[in-house]
Amino acid sequence: MVHIDGEDRNITGIAISAALGFGLGLVGGMLLSEFVGLNTEPVKKVVKRLSGPGSEPKEDFSAVEDAVIQAWEHDPDLRPLPLAVEALGDGIVEITGTASSQMTRQLAADVARSVQGADVVLNHIHIEGTATEASEPELAPETG
Repeated sequence: MVHIDGEDRNITGIAISAALGFGLGLVGGMLLSEFVGLNTEPVKKVVKRLSGPGSEPKEDFSAVEDAVIQAWEHDPDLRPLPLAVEALGDGIVEITGTASSQMTRQLAADVARSVQGADVVLNHIHIEGTATEASEPELAPETG
């Protein structure tokens, strides 16, 4: 038990309430997104993957990393840059390194996002001479 403002609170009850609130918020957000016409397929795919083993076949993470690197090598603006990619989990990749401009930083993320299996791209590429903050996860476009 945790003592808060003169009342005893059950940690389990608080955890259950927080999980329930998160779940309801996620479902409500997805319903609202569909109502206004936003594409929620990439988010659904990642949630399904993270929901537990056996929900979808596991991909070879190194294959996704290699595909991102090969895609960068095919772009003359990205080929010379010191960029790296790491698959953090099913469909989630983190890209790091240094770019010369915001446009080049965004290009590296767009190219990574175009790779099959890179559903969420965490863009942690810094721009030379600046202290670029990490961006929000970027969802891959829906593939048909």
